[in-house]
Amino acid sequence: MSREAELKRLARAANRTGFRIRFDHALHRTLLLLPPVLLYALGALIWIKVWEPGGARVFQVMLGGLVPLTVWIGGTIHAWLQPRPAYAGALRLDQHHGLHDRVSSALEFIEVPKEQRSPFMEAAIDDAVLTAKDLEPSGAAPIHLYLLELLLIAFLLLSLLGVWLLYVPKYVVIEDQTPQINPLVLSPDDVDLFRDIADQMKQENKDPEVLAAVNKFNQLVEDIADRRLDRQEVFRRLEHLERELMKGAEADKEGLDEGLKAIAQELKKSDLTKPVAKELEQKKLSDAEKAMKKLAERLRNKKNPPTKAELEKLRKAMQKASEANASRAKALDAARKAAEDEKKRLLKKKKEEGKLSKQDKSLLKKKERELERLNREKDKTDRARRQLSRLDRELAQAAQDLMRELGASAKDLEEAAEDINRMAKQEMTDKEKEELRKRLQEMRELLRQQGKGDKKQLQRLLRFGQKARGGKPGKGGQDGQGNQPGGKGGKLRPGQGGSRPGDGPGGISLGKGQGGKSIPIPGQGAGQGAGQGAGQGAGQGSGMAEGGSGKGQGEGWGTGHDPNLKGDKSEIKGSTKDVTAVASDTGQGTASSQVISGAAQRGFVGRGYKQVYTDYQTVAEDVMNRDDIPPGYKSYVRRYFQLIRPRD
Repeated sequence: MSREAELKRLARAANRTGFRIRFDHALHRTLLLLPPVLLYALGALIWIKVWEPGGARVFQVMLGGLVPLTVWIGGTIHAWLQPRPAYAGALRLDQHHGLHDRVSSALEFIEVPKEQRSPFMEAAIDDAVLTAKDLEPSGAAPIHLYLLELLLIAFLLLSLLGVWLLYVPKYVVIEDQTPQINPLVLSPDDVDLFRDIADQMKQENKDPEVLAAVNKFNQLVEDIADRRLDRQEVFRRLEHLERELMKGAEADKEGLDEGLKAIAQELKKSDLTKPVAKELEQKKLSDAEKAMKKLAERLRNKKNPPTKAELEKLRKAMQKASEANASRAKALDAARKAAEDEKKRLLKKKKEEGKLSKQDKSLLKKKERELERLNREKDKTDRARRQLSRLDRELAQAAQDLMRELGASAKDLEEAAEDINRMAKQEMTDKEKEELRKRLQEMRELLRQQGKGDKKQLQRLLRFGQKARGGKPGKGGQDGQGNQPGGKGGKLRPGQGGSRPGDGPGGISLGKGQGGKSIPIPGQGAGQGAGQGAGQGAGQGSGMAEGGSGKGQGEGWGTGHDPNLKGDKSEIKGSTKDVTAVASDTGQGTASSQVISGAAQRGFVGRGYKQVYTDYQTVAEDVMNRDDIPPGYKSYVRRYFQLIRPRD
C-alpha cells in the first residue's frame, strides 16, 4: 500500500474516532435532559385526566411544556456542536494504542506543504505509517450505555403510557332539578269551575268506585292548577281516566238490557207477572222491584190466592224466564259452532283445491260476518248471565217452591225484587259514571279549544273572569270587547242581532219562559239600545235613566237611579214585582234582560242573576236534550253557560 493510502487510512480512523466522541457526548446530554421533559408530560397528563380542565387551561399547560422541551433539544444541540481540540480523534487513538502522538503528529504534518516539510516531519510521517497499523476507533472512543439514565427514561415512558391508558371514573354530581316542561295553563276561572264540579259530584255520589274516579279527576284539576303537567300528559290522563271509568260499562249495559228483555218476554206469558215484565221491558227497575214485591204479597194473601191455573202459568213463566238467558246462550253456541264448522270446511276446500268458486267465496265472507255477529251476541249474553245469575236462580227457586208452598215462593220473589233493586242501584252508579265521563269530555273539549288559541286568548279569559267576579279588568270596556259573553265572541251563530236579545235573523231563542215569553241567549246582540251586547263594555246606548242627569237614548238601561222605582220608602204598602226583586241585586233595570245587561257590567254575582241564570240554563238543557240545537253547536252552548255562570 502506498504512503498516500496509508495516510488516508489514518485520517479516516481519526475522523471516525472524533465523530464517536461527539456522538457519545451528545447522547449523554440527551439522556440527562430527557427525564425532566417526561416528568412534565406525566404530571400534565395526570392533571388533565383527573381534573379535566378546559381547553384554554390545557393549551396553557402545553405551552409550559415547551420550556423543558426547548432545554432538552438545545442542550443536545449544544453538546453536539461544542468546540473540541483539533485532532481530538487522533489524540484519542494515540492514547488508546500507546502511539505517543504519532497519528496526531503525522496528520498535522500532512497539512504542511511538501516543499516546506523538514526531514524530521517526513520521518515522523513515515514512522506513523509504519507503527499505526490496526487502529480501533470503537475502542478509542466507545459509545456508553448510561444504564441509570436509560432505566429512568424507560420507567417514565411506561408510566406515561400507563396513565394514558388508565381509565379515570368520572364523578358527576346530579342535582335534583325539576324537569323543565311547558305546562298547560288554564284560567283560574276554569280551574274553579272544575273544582266546583268535583266537589258537587263528591257530595252527590256514594259509590266507592265513582268516588275514586272523582278523586282522580280532582287531583288532575289540582295538578293543572299548579302547572305540573304539560298538554300531552293532561290528555293522556284524561284518556286513561275515561277508559278506566267506562271499562266494559257500555257492553255490560247492552248485555243487561237484552237479558232483562229476554226475561220480560217469558214473564209476559203469565197474567200475574205481566206488570213485572212491563217494567223490566221499559228498563224501569225501581218500578219492577215494586211490582215483584206486590206479586209476593199476592202470593201470601190467603184471602184471595191465585187459582191453580194462574199458579201453573206463573210457574212455567218463571221457569222459562230463569232459563231464558241460558237457552239463548246455548242457541248462540250452536249457531257459532255451525258457522265455524262451515268456515273450516270452506278453508279446507280452499287449501286442497287451491282456490274457491265465486259462490264459495261469497259464502265464506258471509260466514265470517255471521261469526263476528254471533261473537258479539255471545259476549252480550255472557255479560247478561253474569249480571242476572242471581235473579235467574231466584226465579228458578220460586218456580220450584210455587207448587209446594206459596210462602216460600213469595220469599224467593222478594229476594228477586232485592236483586232487581241492586241492579237499579248499579244503574244509578252507571249514570253517575256517565255524568263524570261527560265532565271529562267537557274538560277535553275546553282544552282542545284553548289549544287552538294563543296567549292573548288566555289573557282575555283572565280579564273576563276578573270582570265576571265584579272586578275591573283595566281600561273601561275595551278589555271586554268581543270576549265576554254576549259580545261579538259570544254569538253562537252568525247573523245580525235584533233590537232585543233573541230577536232578528241572527238571534237564538232557548224556548218559552214564564208567561209564554221567549227566552233569548243571554247577552246576544241587543242592538244599539243595549250597547251591542255585554262584551262592548258600557255600549253606545247607555244613556241616563230618568231621574239622573239626562234621558237615555234607545232601549238601553241607564246608569242613574230613579228614586221612585220602589215607591216612597215611608210607604208601608209599597211593593215591587218579582222581576224587580230579581233585578234589585244589580241595581239596574226591572226585567231579566236588564238583569243580564247589568251583570255584564257589574259581574255575574248576586241572587237576582243566579235566579235568571238558573232559568236560562234549565231551558237550554231542555232544548239540547230535544236536539233543537245542532250537535256541532252544543259544546259552544255548554261553554257559553260555563263562562256566564254565577260567581259567589
